[in-house]
Amino acid sequence: MKPPRIAEWVWSLRLRLVRPLRIRMAGLTRARARGRFVAVTGSSAKSTTTMLIAAILDDEGNVLNQVFENTINPLIRTIRRSRIADFVVVETGVGGKGQMSTMAGLLKPDVSVVTMVGLEHYSAFRSREAIATEKGALVAATAPDGLAVLNADDPLTMGMAERTPARIVTFGHGSQADCRILRVTGDAQEGVTVHLAWRGQEIAVKTQFAGAHFAIPVAAAAVTGLELGVPPERIRTAIAGCAPPFLRLSRHHIAGGPVFLADCAKAPQGTLHLAFDALGRTPAPRRRIVLGTISDYRGNRRRAYRNAIEQALLVADEVILLSESGYGFDYLRDRSAERRVKVFAEIRDASIYIAGTAVKDEVILLKGSQSNHLERILLAQTEGVNCWERACGKGIGCVECGLFGHDFARHRATGRRSRLRRLTGRAMRGGRGVA
Repeated sequence: MKPPRIAEWVWSLRLRLVRPLRIRMAGLTRARARGRFVAVTGSSAKSTTTMLIAAILDDEGNVLNQVFENTINPLIRTIRRSRIADFVVVETGVGGKGQMSTMAGLLKPDVSVVTMVGLEHYSAFRSREAIATEKGALVAATAPDGLAVLNADDPLTMGMAERTPARIVTFGHGSQADCRILRVTGDAQEGVTVHLAWRGQEIAVKTQFAGAHFAIPVAAAAVTGLELGVPPERIRTAIAGCAPPFLRLSRHHIAGGPVFLADCAKAPQGTLHLAFDALGRTPAPRRRIVLGTISDYRGNRRRAYRNAIEQALLVADEVILLSESGYGFDYLRDRSAERRVKVFAEIRDASIYIAGTAVKDEVILLKGSQSNHLERILLAQTEGVNCWERACGKGIGCVECGLFGHDFARHRATGRRSRLRRLTGRAMRGGRGVA
């Protein structure tokens, strides 16, 4: 029997002893916190909703915001810093069963917001019903005198109302919603405007977002702010000032060249049509889609990719498919569509092709999972890319990594030098401060 490696032993110790202690200490801090806690969850749109709520509340007091990092460890760090905050706005996510109950019990939110229930993390939960049960733990933990903000269009989300005595407020497209989405105007080039109906008045909210589906986070954030007493005009101003999160259908105009819509954070099959629809509604001399890895699909791979390509061809003049195996045309049922599909095994080759064929003001949608790092196609147009590794294994984007300008083989050495410079700089600053 092999002895356990030191790293595995340390990790096991952290899980069994250190993490429970940290959770307990964070719970004590939460009990003493004076601010109001707003917690957001959902299969999609939770990051944008969290960002918007934080912006809306910014003029109402000291706001502590946690977005993108949505698991237990970042939550513990956020709560430890929450003592003097007037509002703590937190995104919560799950990757497996039982995770939400731990976070929800620690948060004890005054306001819980659920955007929708989809099939993200299908491999862990296998059904939307199981996902709703898991995420509903956040609503169940809401303070009895608090507020639960739910998507009226989603029966699974509305079913969570039975799990809390808190007051329920809803948003959505349907007439039954307390904050109703009347219509969405505009497009990806100018940004969409979301028209909301709330207590007999219409509120037109101009945004910088590229797609009509952003109406859901806009409505969720707006009604949360309204219920917390923020005036409509202040909500309009706050949302209008929020740029889309990077790589969440963010817009990038290359001078004298194309416009990129970068939607590279994730690509679950069930929401592909939202990005495709945003592209289809955008006037442009040409529209193209770069399609990477699809996730969270039921059934076999061939059917999932065939459906995705067929959806893409409905709005795009050309689809550029990244397929490591080189297969692509085999997914097509209509062989006449082959001339509108280009297949590349390597992202670098796709990037070279796009650079050589781009036309002024065309719109190119980059749609794939984070592991594809499709943003390199965009970065190659502006800053230069030397890292074209197919599977780098990093769970962060290329900009956050910061090493896309270096060959992947040199990342480790470059990273060491960068860390050393940071440490040396801190030591020098510390030395001068003491002196």
